Amino acid sequence: MEKLVVFPLNNDTEILINGLKESKLYQIVAVSSYIEDKSRLELLQKKSSIYCSTEFEECLARADAIIFAENTMGYSYDGYQKRVQMALDSGKKIYAGLALLDKIQIDADKVCILQESTSSDEVVSSDKKEIDIPVVSVMGLGENCDKFGLQVKIKKVIEKQGYRVLALCSNVLGGFLGMENFPSFLYSKFMSYPEKINALNQWIYEKVIQQEYDVILVGCPGGISEFEKYETNYYGELPLIISNALDVDAGFVTLYGHTALDYSVLKNISDFVLKKYNTSVKDYILSRQFYKADHEWKKIRYYTIEEDMNEELAIPESSEYQVLSIFDDAKIEKEILRILEEFANNIFVI
Repeated sequence: MEKLVVFPLNNDTEILINGLKESKLYQIVAVSSYIEDKSRLELLQKKSSIYCSTEFEECLARADAIIFAENTMGYSYDGYQKRVQMALDSGKKIYAGLALLDKIQIDADKVCILQESTSSDEVVSSDKKEIDIPVVSVMGLGENCDKFGLQVKIKKVIEKQGYRVLALCSNVLGGFLGMENFPSFLYSKFMSYPEKINALNQWIYEKVIQQEYDVILVGCPGGISEFEKYETNYYGELPLIISNALDVDAGFVTLYGHTALDYSVLKNISDFVLKKYNTSVKDYILSRQFYKADHEWKKIRYYTIEEDMNEELAIPESSEYQVLSIFDDAKIEKEILRILEEFANNIFVI
């Protein structure tokens, strides 16, 4: 069993810890992060009994390998680069995603990439393949919006019903939880937009044919649109590629906590997603994360609502749109079961 350190602490770390509790392949033995996270590290250590420290070397000494998670909290990449070099010097195995490696300019040959390496030369056809199984999509208003946590919950519910799920993950940590990370070409600077659509469509089609999946669960990286003035979300490029490569049958959108919501807001988001991404959305999940614009530093800063503060998540009532808390597993499961029943009764979907 491979002993792992995770750096840094973010809102997906605990999801990974819980997901690997019964794993026979991996064991998380330590979590390290920045000094700003000291209090949260102490809280995590109390909850999980896993060693948590801002002293990276102490954590590294306990493990065989280190996972460098995505920089969803907006920290400086200098801290990443320093710690990656420390891990390289110690001879430890390193897991990381391509987006992170591109930011810190570390030789990819020295790292275990958490995505399939597929080049444009491997794209055989420009014709889209018909993928005739139901597709459930998870989108979000932006980064750090509980898309990963929701995907883990949805995957668990669907598999409990006996279905085989091809879960395409918006977070590189998903590879440790039985999900497929998107292939590297999706993030390529050297492939055109149409080429990426066709390549992704074919890549997914081959996965479905090889393993005979029953349902596709796809998490869309980034956000559906720019928001505020400091976050463009790459203008929704990746969700747009994905929604053109697949015909989505049911969609969820995760929202930031403390978002001012009413019927008109939900309708505007649903209309926007339907027109831009051809995805019907009636279900919203209110995230435990919220953000504030830091105008002095011209950036977005993210914060977390802990589960024992769930009362702060104000859930609006609407007859047409449903908004659920990310903490409410029972209602999320009920909604997934309703969607599965709808699929089973719709011959055009199944």
